[in-house]
Amino acid sequence: MPLPTPRAALLLALGSAVALAGVAKPSLLPALLAFDGLVLAAAILDVLRAPGPTSLRGRRILREPLSAFAPNAVALRLEASGRRALRLEVSDAPPASFRSEGHRSRLEVPASGAASLAYEVVPRERGVHRFGDAHVRAFGPWGLAARQWRLPLSAEVKVYPDLRGLARLPTPESPGPDAARARGHREGREFASLRPYAAGDDFRSIDWKATARRGAPIVRETEPERNQTLWLLLDCGRHLSARLADGRLKLDHAVDAALALARAAVRSGDRVGALLFGAEVRRVVPPGRGSAQLGPIAEALFSAEARVEESDYAAAFDALSARQRRRALVVVFTDLADPDTSAVLLTRAAILQQRHLALVAAVADSEIADAARAAPRTLADAYARVAAERILGERDLAQRRLLGAGVRVESVPARELVAAVVGGYLEIKAGGRL
Repeated sequence: MPLPTPRAALLLALGSAVALAGVAKPSLLPALLAFDGLVLAAAILDVLRAPGPTSLRGRRILREPLSAFAPNAVALRLEASGRRALRLEVSDAPPASFRSEGHRSRLEVPASGAASLAYEVVPRERGVHRFGDAHVRAFGPWGLAARQWRLPLSAEVKVYPDLRGLARLPTPESPGPDAARARGHREGREFASLRPYAAGDDFRSIDWKATARRGAPIVRETEPERNQTLWLLLDCGRHLSARLADGRLKLDHAVDAALALARAAVRSGDRVGALLFGAEVRRVVPPGRGSAQLGPIAEALFSAEARVEESDYAAAFDALSARQRRRALVVVFTDLADPDTSAVLLTRAAILQQRHLALVAAVADSEIADAARAAPRTLADAYARVAAERILGERDLAQRRLLGAGVRVESVPARELVAAVVGGYLEIKAGGRL
């Protein structure tokens, strides 16, 4: 589609201004009309000489899957096929839900060469999203007119939880101060090695036969057992559908923590499975071992969607029990704010605890804690504080009841959830509780 440029509009406006100024001299009107006609003719000739769609090829370069809530590099590479350099205005079309900067720019593509428009996008939702066609405006050699068209680059992309941050998380080999809570030596049930006794070692770890053979105290080192089973149960109902101050849902933080926990389990040599549920069981990933298991886990978690519906804990735990007979660690990602739902969770978790080891990872809301501590200035502030205190009281009560039933609870703000669940898992492994 031909478009006049600001340069052509300025020339026409200049001619019109001179014509208005010279109304008193009719003899100048033919010359002014001739000037305007010359500008229009030049613009038409310019647009005819402007490059068209056949003169340009393009492709969008990005690394899939994209990472949610993290910067992702995108490049629009344009290649000219003619003998002339192309002066362009380019606008890419990232999904509306992405935050993006720099996806509109002017470019000059050399003759028979290439140029790139590089920018970043930050997806604010997981799932499948669509990039649109890129829009191109190519200017004629005089800059009076341009052609505009679309490059057919529309494509779907998948947005996964941010996998790149997992490399910085605690691992069984380097648990870190907040996650390991270790005691200076490895614990567990499987034999690892023998070493000379050192001050501070537990006398119960002395191997008396090895000590008698070597004539010096020798201790046995053990390590956490491998090939155990971890189940990730993700509540996709209304409890994790709340949006926090950082713009993310509670479910988004739970997904990140679940994926981090899956990675830690894989590194420990354990088997990992996942079960996503709301009003019904939505998806089950059978337990598997090795780094290849992270693919199916991530595929299931990326599609997790919070719906405003009541979660059926009974159905989720029954589905787990039908698939897992041997003792396993079951981590349930949910929220404890609702007293009625917490009562159901308590009942089912207590039953589950008879065979398995249960850990409830609750995504707390720091804004509610802040509201409960705030000094009220108005009547509305006072009501808000009373409501926040009641919510916190109900959550604390649910947590105490779960702890009383032998269920471990990690109820922390969303930003601390990853460290809490990975640290809890590593501590359970180190203590040989499975």
